[in-house]
Amino acid sequence: MKPEQLVEILNRDVIEGNLDLYRNLLETTNQATDPVWKGILPMYINLTKSEREIFLRFLKIVEINTLSHVLGILDGTTYVDGIDEDLILTTNNDNKKINVYLQDLFLALIEKK
Repeated sequence: MKPEQLVEILNRDVIEGNLDLYRNLLETTNQATDPVWKGILPMYINLTKSEREIFLRFLKIVEINTLSHVLGILDGTTYVDGIDEDLILTTNNDNKKINVYLQDLFLALIEKK
């Protein structure tokens, strides 16, 4: 697997897939037992259509920033306390390290969209 493929898959499944899931849950759920969902549902329901879209765009920004941060950690370009060694991400078919520019590739992909 090439780094570009991994980034495309992560964007599709983590960013777009989760955003679709959240949108669907927010649009179709009437009651919740989870305290966070109990709090957010009434707020979301009272938003206008425009405000809902803004809220979902904000969720997307949070998702993008989170995934970008994780990719930076995997690449070794983002420091986190407790990880003092280089991380090496490979596939079974190829021992070539693919986590060198994942964060850059991901952010470039996001900018294209």
